[in-house]
Amino acid sequence: MQARQFHDAIGNWSEPLPHRRMAVYRNNVAVGLVTALKVRFPVTEQLVGTEFFSAMALAYAEGERPSNAVLINYGSGFADFIRGFEPARTIAYLADVAALESLWWRAYHAADATPLQAAALEGIEAEALGGLHFTFHPSAAVMRSPFAAGSIWQAHHGGPVMSSLNSEDAECILVRRPFAEVCVSLIRPERFTFLHELQHGASLADAVDAALDLCPGFDIATELAAFFAADLATGFSL
Repeated sequence: MQARQFHDAIGNWSEPLPHRRMAVYRNNVAVGLVTALKVRFPVTEQLVGTEFFSAMALAYAEGERPSNAVLINYGSGFADFIRGFEPARTIAYLADVAALESLWWRAYHAADATPLQAAALEGIEAEALGGLHFTFHPSAAVMRSPFAAGSIWQAHHGGPVMSSLNSEDAECILVRRPFAEVCVSLIRPERFTFLHELQHGASLADAVDAALDLCPGFDIATELAAFFAADLATGFSL
């Protein structure tokens, strides 16, 4: 058998096997990909059970193969897949929990970087501060969910039990790993807007304006202090 035939037989699960002994290789590939997804999405698996998760993961793997032998990034599209997976429609929050787990995984494997300290801004004229643009830590991300995705994730990591939560409570979430440990925090909507705007290239002044539009009581001094305390930036430019 040619190498190309072997590759096609293993990779295309919809095609008949050229030899019955090939089944073990195809099965090993399937098991490996499903296992990789279980490692990356443990809370998602806990929410639906091993049998359901395995079937869902296998359906994803049938249409999405890893781009290389290193499986660290495999499953980046799993949350989007879940949104369209009909058997999972009854668990409306499931895709957002998977999306949060994907951000956790990304943060865990992100490059190390030295956080920017507030003292770095001391020499900047007050009138120039509004024009600052920040470079975010590689691990940092924010997400907004119409469900209690953050609280559900936390319930599986020592937080309040699921029975005490309302899954339909919208939440904003901050994920970061400035040093050794990934941190998942719930944040207010105005802080989400502020951070989201900054991370997507807005100036400090524009990010503040966006947050003020949402919450007139947004306090820039308090929020900047929280921004630096969370070690979210690694640099800035004017």
